[in-house]
Amino acid sequence: MNKSFHVDQNHPSAEVVNLAATRLRDGGVVVFPTETVYGLGALAEAGVCYGAEELFDIKERPLDLPVPLLVASPADIDVYGVDVPEYAYLLARAFWPGALTLVVKASDRIRKEFRAADGSIGLRCPDSELMHELLETAGGPIFATSANTHGRPSPTSFEQIEPRIIEAADMVIDGGPTDHGVASTVVVCTGKEYRIAREGAISSLEIAEALA
Repeated sequence: MNKSFHVDQNHPSAEVVNLAATRLRDGGVVVFPTETVYGLGALAEAGVCYGAEELFDIKERPLDLPVPLLVASPADIDVYGVDVPEYAYLLARAFWPGALTLVVKASDRIRKEFRAADGSIGLRCPDSELMHELLETAGGPIFATSANTHGRPSPTSFEQIEPRIIEAADMVIDGGPTDHGVASTVVVCTGKEYRIAREGAISSLEIAEALA
């Protein structure tokens, strides 16, 4: 059975989106393009929960490194985060949907085993029509990590994805090259002041200017 499908990220096929959403709801793992890099994802609130655990196995990612969550709307920051500082809202308003991951204190909606040691979770609202439709159709947020073996470069095109990742996934979406070709910027928002944990598609200067 074919499990690899090509789509236009800006005008994705409804059939492919529905199929991917079904795979996710069934607890499967799907490879998909975002505007930053290709991701390996599982539905966070799937009826069958093994998909999220399988992400760590496929990626060979240490269990103490939590997987970020892709959300459908900036409003989800209050669903999956708690005690969120005002500057985090300012950054979300400035850059969401977009290539910015905000690390906040996780709400009870996030299972403890998927939180960082300090109780935090990374949240990102992607700027991708494909991902917007997939999140909406799947009916919940998606745990997503870059579609590569831990420690290897993140793929920014279908051709860069390791064959074993494709083999291990339940479905693969080929959307061509990603828009940014670089991972999202990660900003830690768990204290009185922000901290940039990883500078990616959005520069530290842009972050500072948004908060000025």
